Amino acid sequence: MPKQVDHAARRAEIAHAALRLCARDGLASVSIGRVAQEAGVSKGLVQHYFAAKADLLRASAHLLRQEIERHVRAALRDADSPADTLRRTLLAVVELGARDPVLLLAGHAFLARAVADPDVRGLYRAGGDAVHREITALVAATASEPGVDAGAEAHVLLGLARGLADGVLVGELGVAEAAAVLDHQLGRIGLPADL
Repeated sequence: MPKQVDHAARRAEIAHAALRLCARDGLASVSIGRVAQEAGVSKGLVQHYFAAKADLLRASAHLLRQEIERHVRAALRDADSPADTLRRTLLAVVELGARDPVLLLAGHAFLARAVADPDVRGLYRAGGDAVHREITALVAATASEPGVDAGAEAHVLLGLARGLADGVLVGELGVAEAAAVLDHQLGRIGLPADL
């Protein structure tokens, strides 16, 4: 009886190897051969699933987004209000520096590539725009201070969360300290401190 191969799992395994390389050595380090070595498979197998490096990078970018969304969804399981959802979403971003640095570092590698590569920029912007819309809606639903510009505040909160994630990653501050900074900013737009 022939061996059953889970092709989706195999593709994901190879894309994960590419993300590890991106995180460790940057996007320029990604090649079919290096990914094969990282994944512990043959170059031919990588080429079976990804015809070119661009296909592999595209799949890795999609996997990166899915993995970050999975982290956020897990953090939201017990959210009981829009304000709690907002805080937990932002805190999930902050915690990436401690929980899964590969995702955070690979994201930085894709950001650096997005500056010069329109295809990567499109993927990066689409993901960023979707997150911004979600955070804007949550800010609009929860801010109690008059005159809060939900879109502008969403940019502030996302920028803060990303910066705090970097701080956690390099040990400038712990997750609890980062959460306190986040709570301080959320308090400025009228969210209760006891979420």
